[in-house]
Amino acid sequence: MSLFGALSSGVSGLTAQSSAIGAIADNISNLSTVGYKSTTVNFQTLVTKQTSSTLFSPGGVQSAPRQNNGQQGLLQASSSQSDLSLSGAGFFVVNEAAVPTATDQYLYTRAGSFFQDSGGFLRNTAGFYLQGWPTNALGVVIPANTSLTVANQNIISTDYLSTINLSRVGGTAAATSNLSIGANLPANDATGATHRTDTQFFDSLGNANTMSLVYTKLGVDNQWAIDMEPPPETTVLTLYDGASTPLVYSSIGQLEFTARPADGSSVVIDGVTYEFDSDSSVAAGSVAVDISSSTTMAGDVAALISTVTTGANADTDFFGNGRMALKTGVSSTILFKEDGTGSISVNPVGLLDTSGNPVTNQTAAFTVALVNDAYTDFTQFKFSGVPADTQTITINGITYTFDAAEAANDNDLNIRIDSVANMLADLEAAIEANDPEFASGASTVAIAERGGTGAPVTADTLLLSSLDSGSYDVVFGAAFTNPPTSPDGAITYAAAKTVAITTNAGLAFDGNGLPTTFNVAEIEILGFTNGAEDMDNAPTNKPRIDLDFGTAGEADGMTQFGASFTPIFITQNGSRFGTFSGVTIGVDGLLTALFDNGETRPIFQIPVATFVNPNQLASKSGNVWSATQSSGTFTLRVADTGPAGQVIQGALEASTVDIGNEFTSMIVVQRAYAATAKIISTADDMLEELMRIKR
Repeated sequence: MSLFGALSSGVSGLTAQSSAIGAIADNISNLSTVGYKSTTVNFQTLVTKQTSSTLFSPGGVQSAPRQNNGQQGLLQASSSQSDLSLSGAGFFVVNEAAVPTATDQYLYTRAGSFFQDSGGFLRNTAGFYLQGWPTNALGVVIPANTSLTVANQNIISTDYLSTINLSRVGGTAAATSNLSIGANLPANDATGATHRTDTQFFDSLGNANTMSLVYTKLGVDNQWAIDMEPPPETTVLTLYDGASTPLVYSSIGQLEFTARPADGSSVVIDGVTYEFDSDSSVAAGSVAVDISSSTTMAGDVAALISTVTTGANADTDFFGNGRMALKTGVSSTILFKEDGTGSISVNPVGLLDTSGNPVTNQTAAFTVALVNDAYTDFTQFKFSGVPADTQTITINGITYTFDAAEAANDNDLNIRIDSVANMLADLEAAIEANDPEFASGASTVAIAERGGTGAPVTADTLLLSSLDSGSYDVVFGAAFTNPPTSPDGAITYAAAKTVAITTNAGLAFDGNGLPTTFNVAEIEILGFTNGAEDMDNAPTNKPRIDLDFGTAGEADGMTQFGASFTPIFITQNGSRFGTFSGVTIGVDGLLTALFDNGETRPIFQIPVATFVNPNQLASKSGNVWSATQSSGTFTLRVADTGPAGQVIQGALEASTVDIGNEFTSMIVVQRAYAATAKIISTADDMLEELMRIKR
């Protein structure tokens, strides 16, 4: 039994060593295979149960091959941006189909030699397609199945994973959302001096637009106003301050004429219809804009402005105050600049030529926002009736008494109240005669009519301008009757109320030339005629542009020193339309598309699959593995978290085969095979001797 057992044991040895040389052959053959994991053949005894303590029953040997799937290979640099490797534990998830179905198997690999195929899919040289989690533009993982709302990142299926396809990236454009400006404003400038910063910004369609910031030196020391007009082919530009609930600093709308309006075409301004008329035939209820003597578009535009702001049919809200005027240097553009009187509504839908085509770039109704009283040059008090006898009003520390017996304007502190118009005229004369800060005939105090069309024959509004000396108060006496309102009626100045008259500057500096106050923080732009989204913070539109002038108390933006106007920097974060130009992949597996305009956008997250026992994965052709019961189930992880390794772009993992070790093992296996063969030949000789005994 032992002699034949020796033969069987020898045969098992030959079989085991054959297995070992086969593994060595495979290892050496795959020396250059990317991501290949070497196989080590160990041996285990095959024991026959011994039935006698004096006789030995041989068993033999069995080979136990083991793939070293958990062994890290050396990383080698690659010139391809789509070549990937893993530094640490884990595997890439791949599929045998570009568009997996239920019958296509998901597999695992360390072979990251990926490239774009003809369909734009990332495929490695073995023909397997890289899988990833789709992300939104913020890099947040979303399900591949759009009917799902929660991305389960630990399920491998087409509901959550998809094959990474770079041909579907498309182009991108980024709207400007931040504008930073640094400049030095001359400290020695005279009141009224202006300087200009021209800047570019991008809308939601990637179009470049230009706008200008104009700084005007105010009469108050170290203070500057900021003005901005709507860029060409937009409708309304509004500046907001930086309050928690932003207040309107300024608001300007525009009508850009491109052709002459036809006879009978019309525009509605603050509820009044103005009809262009060349033959004295105007629709009932409309105000005629006489263009009978006009021969040019500029003449028609001038006729409209004149009709709205002067003459018998003037709208008193626009009378002589610059709320409606030509844009400087452009005879075909009308600007609507709100001054605290009330929001301005404009509907240009009826402005058409003889063929029925629009004659202005702006074709939809728009509204110019009401400027907050803190930023207007003057405060307006509209009276609907006179105060009672003996009531008082204190202006800049001087008290004026309303007197029913006062019959003439004699410049004393008693104010006649026989009518609103006479009361205001007497009050204006008294202020100018008794308060040295209000010059006679100047515009610091004025009377106007507000609210409606028709000749300004009934003055009902007191205008008190801000003073260069600073803020002053208007105090209404106790039990003040018929208190005035703001021109639009939104505010009622009740009895015993104190109103501060001041204009907060757009920019203010201290005596060291450093900024102290920024009252312009956001730019809202509406009505792009090219179809771009409004910049107005609405959820469906783009945000307003944040305006950054630097830090209060620091010389990191706007300054005011005794030097010439010096622009220092202008930066903005928007970009024109850009086409896809490549990808970058972070160590966390976030795949970000690069565009030739400098923009970037996350598009996929590459997951890493880890196993409890990766050495027991089942090997398949193409340097891929599948899970087995011995390996345990997969766990999908974000790369570089927990046990998952890092994703390294532009590198490939080399084979883990050690050629020196393999040649050494080959010698050992060769000698072991020869020795095992000697067992068989020796047992054969012994059997031969046994056969001779019979003869």
